[in-house]
Amino acid sequence: MPSPIIIKAPPTASALYQRYRKWQQAREKLRWRALYLIAKGGIANHVAKQVGRSSGWMTNLARRYNELGPDAVADQRGEANCGVKPTLSAKQAQALDTALRGPALDGGLWTSPKVAAWIEKKTGKAVHPTTAWRAMKAAGFSLQVPRPRHGQAATEQEQAAFKKSSPKSSLK
Repeated sequence: MPSPIIIKAPPTASALYQRYRKWQQAREKLRWRALYLIAKGGIANHVAKQVGRSSGWMTNLARRYNELGPDAVADQRGEANCGVKPTLSAKQAQALDTALRGPALDGGLWTSPKVAAWIEKKTGKAVHPTTAWRAMKAAGFSLQVPRPRHGQAATEQEQAAFKKSSPKSSLK
């Protein structure tokens, strides 16, 4: 039978239970619950099943708690995994907004490949056109293209002549 994990100089099990109950962050709450169950004399394998983790995770948590105390319960991931860094800084995003309000680089309409080229020119990082489109949408830009005219559409004079020769509509 496996031996229970020993926590050196733990607070009482009721104190660990109180910390577990008051904690708001899910990851840390789970760690406090695991420590509470260990302090009650739980075996790593059984406690691991209760909290949905492996027995190795339980052993590492107890070892870390013995070395660092309550600081071991805090999230150990740090700032390294805090998400993807934005493509543009606030200053660069403002510059993109200003550029989008003017004419495009080639004089046409702004498109996502053109914005991607603009971002690469300003930041030195190549971005996918989808990323450029998201930057355009974040700046509040939406593509406004005039509706195309039919190739065989009537001229202004032809339209005026048609209106004059058309019968008047009835009042019914």
